[in-house]
Amino acid sequence: MKILQVLDSFYPNLDGPNESMVNISKKLCEQGHTVELLVPKYPEIVEVDGLKIHRCFSVPSNEDYRAALPQFDRSVKKLIKNGGFDIIHLQSPFILSKYALKLGKKYGVPVVFTMRTKFRDEFKNRLKSRLLVKFMMGYIMRCINGCNAVTAVSGGTVEVLREYGYKKCGDIRVIGNATGMLPLSADIEVTGKIVKEYGLENNFTFIYAGRLAEVKNIQLSLSALSIVKKRGYGNFRFLIVGDGAYGKILKKTARELGLTENVIFAGKITDKKLLASYYAAADILLFPSAFDTFGLVVLEAAANATPTAALKGSCASERIEDGVSGFVWEDGAEIWAENIIKILNDPSVAKRAGQGALKYVYESWDGVSKRYSELYNELLDAEKK
Repeated sequence: MKILQVLDSFYPNLDGPNESMVNISKKLCEQGHTVELLVPKYPEIVEVDGLKIHRCFSVPSNEDYRAALPQFDRSVKKLIKNGGFDIIHLQSPFILSKYALKLGKKYGVPVVFTMRTKFRDEFKNRLKSRLLVKFMMGYIMRCINGCNAVTAVSGGTVEVLREYGYKKCGDIRVIGNATGMLPLSADIEVTGKIVKEYGLENNFTFIYAGRLAEVKNIQLSLSALSIVKKRGYGNFRFLIVGDGAYGKILKKTARELGLTENVIFAGKITDKKLLASYYAAADILLFPSAFDTFGLVVLEAAANATPTAALKGSCASERIEDGVSGFVWEDGAEIWAENIIKILNDPSVAKRAGQGALKYVYESWDGVSKRYSELYNELLDAEKK
């Protein structure tokens, strides 16, 4: 089977859709399929071993992203027309993906879309205009509704899609995320160096990893930890790994809350082996995001036996059993502070939950890629009939 994976962003940007598409593609290749990628062209060319990458003409967009303009790049039409693809899999619903959908329909290639982002929240945060948000939602839903099949990375994401106006009666298949991190793969020596460098010895360590953005709700963690410290529990550190424009606000908030000695901004870490050692150096991943449709960091932490504290009702909490494989808490800084204090009084609770996370939350890309392969085959069988 020959598959074209399409995404409206790519490396050097680091985000969940990039990681997911690349890992799924590599696993599909291992299963004997041929997989090629279609992405916007970036000034910095990043290759991926084992994958053929087609790069579409693009122009600068918001932040460090690029906007593909396939209408001005003849190679894209030629690729889909003559590429001999059996399936086109869209990992986003924007310009490049919508163009690929149009050509897929024209040349009789089934198209799959995977929902990974709460787009309306992202649009509201960036655009600050109801009219623009409404326009963009109509734009992406025309793309999504035009696909032959739609998958979502969590049950909560299915509900979001229905709310957005997904019109087809057929089921939206849930195929969750996974991680390429191998279980307990952190380098013990590197982990020790991290502990020493940041003074984590004799301190309970929390961690956040990912994009620093308001929608990630990191401010809730800071507020909760401020309450914890005021109640006499100051022997903790909070490692914040990642970057983003919102980082300046978070640093200011940490200072205002009296957490300067407790909060460590470690910056962006792109090396996954090094990141595994950061997870291994921590006791709990604090992830109170209601925005994420799943959260790859939850799986990465689980691979290193680090449990996640997630917001009740969030997509990130779907795989977690409270107290067994992580922690699921109601919204509110006071509630999070109370639960954190309970754990600080009995750190063994976090250790047990970490082992539970490794056993029940962790998942590799092998099983996920096989489920996509099954879906592709079902679509091709339906086309033949």
